[in-house]
Formats: sequence, C-alpha cells, structure tokens
Amino acid sequence: MSRLQSPIPILVIVGPTASGKSSLALRLADSLSAEIVACDALQVRAGLPLLTAKPTPCELSRTPHHLIGAFGSDEPATAARYAALADEAIAAIHARGKRVILCGGTGLYLRALCEGLVGTPQADPDLRTRLRIHAQREGIAALHDKLSTIDPASAARISKADYVRIERALEVYELTGKTMTDWHRENQAERAQGPRYQTIRIGLDPGPDILRDRIAARTQSWLQQGLLDEVAHHHTQCGPMQFPPLGYQQVLRHLYGTGPDHLDQESMLREICQKTAQYARRQRIWFRSEPGITWYEDGGHVDLRNIQTDSVTEQRSDEHPYAP
Repeated sequence: MSRLQSPIPILVIVGPTASGKSSLALRLADSLSAEIVACDALQVRAGLPLLTAKPTPCELSRTPHHLIGAFGSDEPATAARYAALADEAIAAIHARGKRVILCGGTGLYLRALCEGLVGTPQADPDLRTRLRIHAQREGIAALHDKLSTIDPASAARISKADYVRIERALEVYELTGKTMTDWHRENQAERAQGPRYQTIRIGLDPGPDILRDRIAARTQSWLQQGLLDEVAHHHTQCGPMQFPPLGYQQVLRHLYGTGPDHLDQESMLREICQKTAQYARRQRIWFRSEPGITWYEDGGHVDLRNIQTDSVTEQRSDEHPYAP
C-alpha cells in the first residue's frame, strides 16, 4: 500500500462499542463541515441495521457517511479491502474540500488504513484443505513443529494450539516461498517511510461498568424497535450467515431453537449483553495499546478548542502481524 501522506489531518474517533462514538462524530461533523467514514467491521456489512448499530436514516441524512453497508453480509470484509475502499472515500471527500472523520471500533481497520499491513497473499482454499487434513491426521502440534523449522520467529509468537495462525503462516510460506517473518521485515521497511495518513485521535471510554449499562439499555431498545423481526427477515431471505454479527445466533436460538438450544427472551438478552461486553473489553485492550489517542470518558467533554489540530500521531515502530 502506498504512502499517501494526507495533507489534511484526519480526525479519528475510536473506542469500545456503546461508548458514544457515533454521536460525537455527528456533532464534530456539524462543527467541521466534515463527512464520516465508517471504521467498523459490523457497520460496513450490508443488512441488519439495528444489530450492527448502523446510523439511523435521520443521521445518514444529516451528515454524509461512507462505507456503511459497503460489503455484502457474507462477503469477507478484510482489512486490506477496507483500507482500499476507505482510501477512495477519503480522496473523494478531500476533493470536495471537506474534512474527514474516521469513526469506529475496529482497530485492525484503523491500522491497515493509517499504517498499512503485512501484504501477504490471499487465502488458498485447496492448500488450507490439505493443511486441515494434515492437522486432523497428525495433530496441530505437528504443524507447529513444521512451522518451527521453517519460521522459528513466527512459531515462537504463535501458541501451539492456535491452528488458525499456524495454518496462515504455513500457507504464506508455501504460496510465496517467504516466511511471515520475511513479510513482516519487508513491511517494516515500507512503514519506515512514515504513516499513510496523518491523524488526530480521540478515544471514548466511559469504563466497563458504564459500558455494561449502556449495552444493556441499547440491546433492550433494539428489541423494542424490532430486533426479532429484523433477524427473522434476514434469516428467511438469506439463510445462515457466514459472518454473523454479535447477537445474531442468540436471536436465532430464541426464535427457532428447540430443547436445550432454545433461549427465552431474558436469557437471549443476557447472553447478547455478555458477549457484547466481552467484545468491548477486547476493543478497550486493543485501543489502549495504540499511540497518540487522547482519551475522554464522555463525548460531551470533547471540545474542539482543546484539540490540537496541527498535531499528528507518531508512526508506530512495532507491528503485530497476527493481530486479531
């Protein structure tokens, strides 16, 4: 991916789900005459607007939003593809003389867009099938041992039980003849040229207790707005989802589950909230390790006069090639 070196800093709003990012983005977009680019792996998929917390029709009419529903519901929404689409959206916004607000909770998307990712090849289904058969016959540990002889540095990073990352590291080597460590080294050399975009980063994090309360209230609100009908209609029209969003399986178990697989409404809501809170915790951990973020407990406390619009984040010196 090329170094774009955006001449206009991009305002980035990140944080865990239900932290108030969308509301803040809308307020700042009004103040800055900006347009919003989604940076959220749930919102970029088509369909299920309630369950994926997409902006409402009123919000979409208030401020131009980009990449909302840009991917099909069962289309792989990779970080590399996201970054390519975001590049196009940002270039178009800049051409109109508008500012850009990047808003969302997917840290890998942010990193891919602003810093680039290891440019490894796409997955090879046939090769993955062969590796999976090998793992079933010989065990995952045998594949990890194989990786240790090919790429000791990657093997040291990856747990012996982490089949997905073991498979990917072996796949990359067999497809290219280069190890993941080699790819990572080359990517670091490219990244040394500097960030792809200059960014001003705002993080929202009211803390886990408040987040749990907000998640519960939001989920209850979705139910009142027709969450069950939304999921039932999608399931009827599209069938099983390959990449279901948080809460989708719980709603299906409530609607169609039988015996021990059935969830009553209270259990469904409780499980959705639990899983969403766990997701929020992972988001908090990820973003707390990211550089250059100014943190706020509440979006209402963000004052544009206190944002140094001439400052930008520093380029990361480290890379996590196996980021979740």
